[in-house]
Amino acid sequence: MRCVTARATLTVPPKRTGDLLSEQDSNPPVSTGGGDDGTTTLLGAGRVGKDDLRIAALGDVDEASSFLGLARAEAEEEVGVLLIGLQRLLYRVMGDVAMPQEDNVVGQDGLKFLDDALEEWRSRTEIPREFVVPGESRLGATLDVARSAVRRAERSLVAAGYAGEHPYALRVVNRLSDLLFVLARNADGTKTLSKGS
Repeated sequence: MRCVTARATLTVPPKRTGDLLSEQDSNPPVSTGGGDDGTTTLLGAGRVGKDDLRIAALGDVDEASSFLGLARAEAEEEVGVLLIGLQRLLYRVMGDVAMPQEDNVVGQDGLKFLDDALEEWRSRTEIPREFVVPGESRLGATLDVARSAVRRAERSLVAAGYAGEHPYALRVVNRLSDLLFVLARNADGTKTLSKGS
């Protein structure tokens, strides 16, 4: 179905159909009300305030993953496949951070994945010498927003004291922002409108 207005054409997705889930189905609850008092559960630490630096760090990593998803929705297949891999890596970072008593899952393999991707995309991308103002292309801009969210997540991980406990998680997040910068420049191509002082 298409809605036509004077300015734009909007494609409306088809309405989802299907049987209603019964109470026996394993659809998990979305809201338990447990956080209504401003606390949440951090595995191994019990209930903590939602303003706890560890919770803030988890939220920032989750936000970064969401922005990667937004960029993935704009990307073609090759970049989209890379971005879903990056989102999965961030979920592993969140797992390490959320379960401080467990062994770290993120390690040298995650860092190597990013280093290899960074090397490959750097060889395919012209990096401008001038300062770049984001916004040359829609995909490039969404990748730059994701990069900014990843940088904030990195600062939050450091502020929460995770640099010592999860050194590879911090390295992975740091390297990810470098990769996103390169991917954004690749998406922008040779457009130069915002480059310069």
